[in-house]
Amino acid sequence: MKTILKNPKLLPWLASKAGISLHRAEVLWHAAQRHAVHVTGETETHAYWAAAMDCLLELVAAERLREDAASFGWRHWARLHKSIWQAPLVALDALVLNNVRGWRFLEPMQLG
Repeated sequence: MKTILKNPKLLPWLASKAGISLHRAEVLWHAAQRHAVHVTGETETHAYWAAAMDCLLELVAAERLREDAASFGWRHWARLHKSIWQAPLVALDALVLNNVRGWRFLEPMQLG
C-alpha cells in the first residue's frame, strides 16, 4: 500500500513569502514531519500536526536567514525593489478598472 504524503495548502504561500522555492519548502515540510514523529511518537494526531507546523515555521525562518546571509544582504533589497517597481502597475490597473466600471455605470442612463 502506498502512502500519500500530505503537504499543507499554505506551503506555496509560505515559500513565496520566505523567498524560497516550492521544492525546498516541500523538503523542509518532510523534515518537519520526521521531526514531529520523533518528538510525539505518533502520526495523524493534533499533537503531531502542531509539532510539524511549528518545526516547519522554524525551518522556513532558518532557511530565509540562510538565503539572506548567502546574498550578503542584497536579497532583502532586491525583493523590496521588486515590490516598489510593481506599485505603478497596480495603481494603473486600479485606475483603468475604475474607469471601465464608471462607463458601465453610465451606459444605462444614456439609453433611456
